[in-house]
Amino acid sequence: MSEPFRVLSADPPWRLSDQLPGKSRGSGKNYRTMSVEEICALKLPPIADDSLLFLWRLSSMVEEAYQVVRAWGFVPKAEVVWNKTTARNGLPWFGMGRFTRASHETAILATRGRVKVVDKGVRSRFSASVPVDDRGKAIHSAKPEAFYRDVVERLSRGPFCELFARRPRDGWTTIGDGI
Repeated sequence: MSEPFRVLSADPPWRLSDQLPGKSRGSGKNYRTMSVEEICALKLPPIADDSLLFLWRLSSMVEEAYQVVRAWGFVPKAEVVWNKTTARNGLPWFGMGRFTRASHETAILATRGRVKVVDKGVRSRFSASVPVDDRGKAIHSAKPEAFYRDVVERLSRGPFCELFARRPRDGWTTIGDGI
């Protein structure tokens, strides 16, 4: 067996109860979603006793995200905020939202055991453009390289695992539909 993961990043396919209009709006129209109970019960890969979790949460499902963190055996410690900008001109993103127009996303930073941070200069907030496809269209739920490079990989040396991954990533084990 290989070394257990010291870093787990997860952007669960949260199932929302509402249905957004349009052909592609909403997670359920872009990929298979899961209930909070299914996410909590997910069998995780081998994780080190001393490890970090970055769990992306929806602003409309704060309590549910903390429920997942605890179900997976982690203790919430901090949050990382991604200030989203447009790829075209770097202006603040004007996204969707249930109450306010979303211009940021939040990841809960949680620990298991005693974690030693490698770089104490990592800030809790970063700005990066929303990833786009070849046509310049935003990719639903994709996270920017800056998150992995400037936040996660600076805090720990790994080994790294991304759950619910949407594409392979060098130096990471990626687990997700279609990978």
